[in-house]
Amino acid sequence: MVMSLTLDQVTNLTYEHLAIIKNMSTNLQVIADISQADVFIDCLLPGGKEAIVVAEANPNTATSLYKKSVVGQVAVEEAEPGVLFSLKNGKPVIGSRGISQENIVMQQDIVPITDSDGMTIAVLIKERDISEIIRNERKVKSLMETTNSQEKQRLVQSLVVQEIHHRVKNNLQVISSLLRLQMRRSPSQEVREVFEDSLSRIASMALVHNYLAKDGLDEVDVKFVMGQIATLLVSSSSIPGQDIQVSVQGETLFLPSDKATSLALVVNELIQNGLKHAFHSRENGKIDISINSRKQMVYIIVSDDGSGMAEQSDDQPSSSLGLQLVRMLVEEELEGVISFFPSTRGTKVSIMFPIIDRVIK
Repeated sequence: MVMSLTLDQVTNLTYEHLAIIKNMSTNLQVIADISQADVFIDCLLPGGKEAIVVAEANPNTATSLYKKSVVGQVAVEEAEPGVLFSLKNGKPVIGSRGISQENIVMQQDIVPITDSDGMTIAVLIKERDISEIIRNERKVKSLMETTNSQEKQRLVQSLVVQEIHHRVKNNLQVISSLLRLQMRRSPSQEVREVFEDSLSRIASMALVHNYLAKDGLDEVDVKFVMGQIATLLVSSSSIPGQDIQVSVQGETLFLPSDKATSLALVVNELIQNGLKHAFHSRENGKIDISINSRKQMVYIIVSDDGSGMAEQSDDQPSSSLGLQLVRMLVEEELEGVISFFPSTRGTKVSIMFPIIDRVIK
């Protein structure tokens, strides 16, 4: 987010200093995406007792610690001692831990921004969620203290699985950042749409691995993940003035990670297809997802009240890459069956697949 404040009206900075800060602010989004952290620029206010947030960027590669913009907010020394210390003394403050405004454990890194003479004119602040790191530290401490060999083995396995999924999630987010940078360079709207579809698919896979990375498990609550995917897609695809509601109903279902990832991609494509085509001339609409299981069979129904879609026969390949991907994932990865029921009052898609090694909770 580029600065929304007129700095020369609230600070004593020179024209040269203002130019340095404004130039730095243009790179904040890239910094936020690469570091997977919220990034801010703070300047000292006249009097030297308070600092003001003049620029910010929230990561596209991770969940932000903030629900609202903090540009323009004033920080006093009691609340932000590291920020005021770095502004006054020109020294970095790295690795300090605290609690964010949303009550999340975070790490704060602060480095000074200087002019050509080495004078500190502002600070660059990076804040990221370290809840997962804290949980791992507690697990390692518990591992070191336990004398039960079976308990040690269980904890070690949990930490290894957690680390694997954490690295996969990070790699997917780096790929997303690279694709997003490349997308911004393309003048073609068609190419940008292809990039956006790919970014959406990567984000859905990353959500599954993010879930697995938190507890070191290899089982996924697919109802919870579907809700996250729906929220992400609606927020990123929203058109001003349009209100699309997505609901996920039914029973909680835990699936192995490979099945959950395939199902996440299927649901991603179906929701995205509805958002793109079912409500293009509507101010509001609804997409419903229901999850049910009976013995060793899982039933997923995705329906919308949009304008409907063209008839999809079982032996006729779809012209849509997304629907081709859906059919392939259901039939080959989930070893199931998918059926389309289009009408002028909306579209319903039914997915049925077996899960022999279903996890019972």
